[in-house]
Amino acid sequence: MTEAFDVLLEGDSMWPTFSNGDVLTFSSDEGGDFNKGDVLLVRHPFNGSLLMVKRLKRILDDGRLFVEGDQVDPTASEDSHNFGPIHVSSVVGKWTGLVKRA
Repeated sequence: MTEAFDVLLEGDSMWPTFSNGDVLTFSSDEGGDFNKGDVLLVRHPFNGSLLMVKRLKRILDDGRLFVEGDQVDPTASEDSHNFGPIHVSSVVGKWTGLVKRA
């Protein structure tokens, strides 16, 4: 069963699409049905207690995911540029398209 939950966005790594303080609704991922461009809630690969909102840029042949923030400044986002592709098991949820603006 898919469960929906809200996440408060902190920081500017997803600007200009989302702003600090926006609340995004995610659905829990139970099928791993991902497409390039999806906005995902993922666990940081080196700090599992840290959750990040990132956009799926590429699905690699081995099934790992390359995720990035939307911020054009590459230093404004810690993402796959820093830690490499993530395993699909790191995905906590997929954005439903609902957002409450700050």
